[in-house]
Amino acid sequence: MTDKLISNLLTLLGAVLLAAVVPRESAAQGIPSARAADSMAEFCRKGQAEYPGGIARMHPSFKFNICWWLEDAGIEPSTFDDVVGTLPQHAGPLEPTWQATFSKAAQMHLEQARAAEERGDNASASAAYKKAAFYLRMNRLPKQIPAADLQATERAYAVLGKPLQRITFKSGEKEFVGYFRALPRQGGSNEKPPVLVILGGLDNLKTEMIRHSDYFMGRGFATLIVENPDTGENQLGFRPESSAMLDTIADYIKTRSDLDTSRVAVYGWSMGGYLGTLGGLRNDLYRAIVNIGGPSDASFGQVHCEKAPAWIVAPYTVFANMNPRTTPRQTMCEYYEAFQLSRQLKMPTAAQLRKPILMVNGAREDLVSRDEPTALAALGFNVTQLVFGDDGHTAESNMREHFEFTANWLMRRLKTGN
Repeated sequence: MTDKLISNLLTLLGAVLLAAVVPRESAAQGIPSARAADSMAEFCRKGQAEYPGGIARMHPSFKFNICWWLEDAGIEPSTFDDVVGTLPQHAGPLEPTWQATFSKAAQMHLEQARAAEERGDNASASAAYKKAAFYLRMNRLPKQIPAADLQATERAYAVLGKPLQRITFKSGEKEFVGYFRALPRQGGSNEKPPVLVILGGLDNLKTEMIRHSDYFMGRGFATLIVENPDTGENQLGFRPESSAMLDTIADYIKTRSDLDTSRVAVYGWSMGGYLGTLGGLRNDLYRAIVNIGGPSDASFGQVHCEKAPAWIVAPYTVFANMNPRTTPRQTMCEYYEAFQLSRQLKMPTAAQLRKPILMVNGAREDLVSRDEPTALAALGFNVTQLVFGDDGHTAESNMREHFEFTANWLMRRLKTGN
């Protein structure tokens, strides 16, 4: 499938819009109507619970991630509204007006960043590079390396003397790249930090997961951020066997004498929760698993697949290397049934059943099945559930609260201090 066809059909969370009109019987059907905010600023103030339809004139996927990406970049949501105000409704990244709109904003901030560097104002340079990276990210295309975003983001940290350490991994014949990050040891302490492996979601670049790394580093963890397969710099395909990437990461961690290899956990965000859970259960190095709004078993079942929102079914179909315009939904659903944890781990070991799993989500979840925690518990797994009643997918509006809960939960399970 060509990049042009994919871009016309694929909704990637937070970036690529489902612009094509598709047949009713295909895997990708119409966009449902629900209450939407008049602006990104209004949506970011009140969240998914108030506006389940996201933002008017924008694809529903814009209700995910964008608010905290803007916050991390230091961009006011109202400024984003001004930038996108001239775009046609449901515009997509292949359209010249889309590319020109975000390129203009990115170039303005890149010029500011370079000027600040030249005068030795590294703090201002870093802030401007982060803004540029956000706008560059909006122009990315599916299954392509976002080189411009990577360069701007990495420069934002390098000018502050805190470079992002790139680690290249190889799983089979495919490579993927992660960021290793850890705070320097304090006062000559010889204590080794526990490790948290962080996986982003569907089309979540590792540059977008730095906020998660920042928080858990502040709680004493060394962190390793990697992307989901078929995303960013991860060449692996999105399928169950790609959970082997967690084995590759585990082998790397074992080589680091400065890390506590007895206290390692995996943290999966949204779709990253699937491979994080599967790979974390399959490898004994991981002592605990955190799944934030990710699928694992029930979401891949026929019941949920047949009623899942059409605008999220489309990217699932493309990640299965199928055409959303022509693939019957039933065909796509049958393909993903094999992903179910109950099929991948038909006879879980006692150690796998004992391994603690934390599942966090919002009660108004509308992407994955709300029955995931119950489904895993019914299979005998050791599940702790945290649900926010006033929130949706990944409980974004309560992110700071579930960061704190998760860190405390991990420290108890890994028996660490701080």
